[in-house]
Amino acid sequence: MPEEPAPTLTVRIRTLPEAVVVAADGDLDLGTASVLRAGARAALAGAPPALIVDLGGVSFCGSAGLQVIAEVVSTAEAGRLPFAVVADGRPVLRALQVTRLDETLALHRTVDDARAWIRERAA
Repeated sequence: MPEEPAPTLTVRIRTLPEAVVVAADGDLDLGTASVLRAGARAALAGAPPALIVDLGGVSFCGSAGLQVIAEVVSTAEAGRLPFAVVADGRPVLRALQVTRLDETLALHRTVDDARAWIRERAA
């Protein structure tokens, strides 16, 4: 019987005028959470004006992925850094709602919505 392929997660980092965006694509679980954690840490190391984690490309979000999000929320709050999460897919939204993480972060459907929220906070 052939083995199932290991889950994969790709993280891209891009800098916008308002924030650094860490965009994830793939499965966010125990085997891949470290990829998102490393991307977020790299983005935070550059002392961005704000951080957006874009989970729009995430097709599965397990507890390890939620732990990374909670860590980033904590780090952003400690540094008084505006932080937003972008999620529009049911797997991520449902995981955030069940754990009530959605109540502790700024949740947006698109990166443009998150950018507008950051601009409003700066005004």
